[in-house]
Amino acid sequence: MPGPVPIRRSQLQGWRITCPICGGWLYNGTRADDSKALAPYRDAALQGEKLLNDEAEGGIPSWGSPMELARLLLIRRISWPLPREDDLWRYRVLGVLIPEFDAILATLTSFHHSPKHPILPLHVRPALLAGVAIVHRSGPEMLRMLQWHTFGPTRNKFIQATDHLVSPVIEWGPPQQMQLI
Repeated sequence: MPGPVPIRRSQLQGWRITCPICGGWLYNGTRADDSKALAPYRDAALQGEKLLNDEAEGGIPSWGSPMELARLLLIRRISWPLPREDDLWRYRVLGVLIPEFDAILATLTSFHHSPKHPILPLHVRPALLAGVAIVHRSGPEMLRMLQWHTFGPTRNKFIQATDHLVSPVIEWGPPQQMQLI
């Protein structure tokens, strides 16, 4: 009788969508892996995976932490027309950038993303990684735009988390003689 199947390191890297050894796409054998809805975002998803990998493995800095951007994209957002209260959990900031994400979540009965469940299902990861790449490429102005898609306590949380990126502290330097007059 064979023992338990070993857990590979790449399975613990929740941002991975490709195998770090062969570069092939990871599949978990579900029908959701066949989703053609995210096909236009594959290149952006690969860029997002590289950004997260560079931060996690290499400590390569950038204007905004890709891990933090990923967390921010999973914050709840408001949608119009207003959904039923039971469906509010389905709408995330990521759906503003990648509308297909809303359709993916509409097929799910729940979305268990929280600090207790930090690793997303494999069929959701390409959308998140593509969103990270889009925001990273667009810069802080994209975060300012996304602030307006959140509501209530989530807006406050989003603004607090992005304020230092959207409105960086102005470096005045030492006072000049003209400033003293």
